[in-house]
Amino acid sequence: MQKRSVLLVSLISILLVLSISTAVMAQTTVTVWHYFAPGTNALRWAVDKWNGSHEDIKIEHRYIPFADFKREVTKAITTNTVPDIIFVDNPDHAQYAAMGAFADITEYVEDWGQADLYFDGPWNSTMYEGRNYGIPQNSNTIVLFYNKDMVKAAGLEGPPETWADFREYAEKLTDKEANVRGLSMCARKAEDGVFQFLPYLQMAGADIYSLDTPEAADGLRLLADMYQNGWMTPESINFDQSSAMGVFASQNAAMTMTGPWDLGQLEDVDFDWGVALLPYKEDVGIRASALGGENFAIMSGAKHVEEAWEFIKWTQRRDFVEQMYIEGGRLPSRSDVAEESTYWTDDPVQSKFLEQLEYAKARGPHPKWPQISNEIQIAMQKALTGQATPEEALAEAAENLKSILE
Repeated sequence: MQKRSVLLVSLISILLVLSISTAVMAQTTVTVWHYFAPGTNALRWAVDKWNGSHEDIKIEHRYIPFADFKREVTKAITTNTVPDIIFVDNPDHAQYAAMGAFADITEYVEDWGQADLYFDGPWNSTMYEGRNYGIPQNSNTIVLFYNKDMVKAAGLEGPPETWADFREYAEKLTDKEANVRGLSMCARKAEDGVFQFLPYLQMAGADIYSLDTPEAADGLRLLADMYQNGWMTPESINFDQSSAMGVFASQNAAMTMTGPWDLGQLEDVDFDWGVALLPYKEDVGIRASALGGENFAIMSGAKHVEEAWEFIKWTQRRDFVEQMYIEGGRLPSRSDVAEESTYWTDDPVQSKFLEQLEYAKARGPHPKWPQISNEIQIAMQKALTGQATPEEALAEAAENLKSILE
């Protein structure tokens, strides 16, 4: 009897060990690559929440600096060592989709049935040739910041609404002797420079397919005139967006355009400031703004597509996604979150960003966006510095892009 008991206990112990080993072996690991710096919390917060509540699927994330991210992704594609999920800057989404790098998740999305809950701009950035290759993770856009004290002192009232107002404000708020310009902006030869210019191209009634039109020239002329008249900070042609905000924060510019990532620079300023929608062209009546942000994408060579989709879908829950946006200091891509959360609706600054987001348009989307952006950058620099008229600069860009855009 004693031997039987010992054997039974031994057998149970063996079975228990085997069951534990099997459970451990059955756990699937989904890998996520991103470029959110260690100081940001949103993704890490989401991963910790998932791993703390799911035993069968573990999420592992890898941080890669933004400057190295594309190179690492390209290397992984060529060596067939891709992760399951990557975060992708939304203007790059179509390029990867056209390469065949992303899994087509159209059927997953249709079964999910929540596509109509997203703002058009972010959602369109995940589409390529009518198919869905990702889900918006977060969004951002730009608004006009203005110094209320300077505006009042100049005898002006409220923010500029139209382009005519914008020109008037830029001129009247400029005091060169005091080293104050009406506007400071990012107009450098880089993607963020294009990010700032595109809304004016669009509000003029043009787009990347109509660069050689009078409408497109009007959009560029607005900014070129401000620069050449000295109403814009001279360093704007070299500024990134945070540098432009720095000039505004130091009261050396009365207006600037940037996104929520720069709000921290205004925490301790000693002047009254406000935000407004970007001024629109009065005879056209179109509102527009730039769309930034990141999307989730599942790699076409992913080992765990089903599990990757489950994680992405889980992060998009209405009750969860709000907190993730807040943790990351981003704007929601989902309209239901934006409309129902007091975090954005009750804050005058955040609510203005959300209002602007309704008019934000995806850059492209086009698989050759980097080439398109580069030509626009060159045109901007030439027009602002007087090397060419807006018409000449944009006509040259259109000619160089003819084979891509036709």
